[in-house]
Order: sequence, then C-alpha cells, then structure tokens
Amino acid sequence: MDASDRRSERRAPKDLAQFTVELDGNVSGYLQNISEHGLCVVLPVDQPAMQAKQPVTGRVLGQGIRLDFPFQGKTVWFSIRKIEQTPYVFAGIEFNVPMEIPGSLISLSLARESGD
Repeated sequence: MDASDRRSERRAPKDLAQFTVELDGNVSGYLQNISEHGLCVVLPVDQPAMQAKQPVTGRVLGQGIRLDFPFQGKTVWFSIRKIEQTPYVFAGIEFNVPMEIPGSLISLSLARESGD
C-alpha cells in the first residue's frame, strides 16, 4: 500500500464507544476511524503489547446497531495520545485486502456528521 491508499476516505464515528474493536480475542478497544484499507483503534495502555507488522484478526462490533465486521490485517503504527488527560494507545491496522465498509457504519457516520 502506498501513501495515497492510506489517505483514502475514512469514516470516523463521533461516539467512539459506539464501536468496539476486538483483536485476537484478548485485546479490546474503540474504533477511531475506518477506511477500505484499514482502521485506527484506541486501546487502554494496560492492554497486552502489540508489535509493528504483527498479524491480527479482529472484529468491529456495533453497540445499539447490528454490526459484526470481521477483518484480518497487520499493525502498521502506534502512538500514545491523551484523551481527557488519560493516556491511550492508538494503533493503525492495515487490512490484508481492501474491505467494503458496512452500510450501517457509513449511515451512522454520515448521520452524526450532519448533526442528526
């Protein structure tokens, strides 16, 4: 994947708690944004450590909407950022193959962007 692919259109839900991301069955966080090429997940710093280029299998689960979006990929970047003075690990995951973003996720994202 080149840099232009990583800049493809992303969907970023306004309410991060709306979408849980489960990785390898033992790591759980929240969806920051998603595109056809990958996603960014926000993880508590006390989650098991992950390595760059580590293969991952995961799912994005919706709360309040029906969504179970399985994926396979690899970790490509990490950073530590604070949200309301609490540190979190932000992890970028690149999908093994481009994925079609579920319509329910796009619809909710667009509704939240328009203020509904």
